[in-house]
Formats: sequence, structure tokens, C-alpha cells
Amino acid sequence: MKVGDRQQQGRGGAKAKMICPKCGKEYLESAGGKKGKSWKRIGQYCPNPACDYIIKDFVELEEEAAEDTDKADKIKKLTAEFVKTHEKLNELAELIDELEKE
Repeated sequence: MKVGDRQQQGRGGAKAKMICPKCGKEYLESAGGKKGKSWKRIGQYCPNPACDYIIKDFVELEEEAAEDTDKADKIKKLTAEFVKTHEKLNELAELIDELEKE
């Protein structure tokens, strides 16, 4: 029987805490919010009431903005297709009315 290395237990890869560069008194805490049922990290802030230091995660914010613009573009395209299809249906309805009159 071959004995292998034991796996280490623990968090592994935990990031070191940063001290606020503005006041130097407190560790920065994660800021986030809920979108639906999931929690999303949006940056870090200093919990000291006298300090107003904030770091925003612009990468995540830009990704959300890109998703929103993709959705908006998709809605515009689908709306345009809907209008074209509706116009075709109106033309066909007019043709049917003309044929029924004859």
C-alpha cells in the first residue's frame, strides 16, 4: 500500500487584510449588495466613521454594464423584428379583406 501526502485542510488562498491607506486605523471591509438571491461584492470600504475611503471593483461594474447593453441591444432587435412581422400581418389582412370583397 502506497502512502501519499496528506491534504492540508483550511481556507487556502486567503487574502491578507489591507489597512486603510487614508486613516491607517482600520482594516478595509468588503462592500456588496444583493441582486436577486445572490450576494455580489462591489468593492471595499473603511469602517471608521471619520474616514470615507472606498475602493470600487470597476471590472465587475463594467461587466454588468456590458450585460445590460447586450440585453438592451437584443430587446431593440426583437422589437424591430416584431414591428416588421406586425406590418406583414397587416398587409396580409388587407389582402384577405380585398379578396373577400370580390
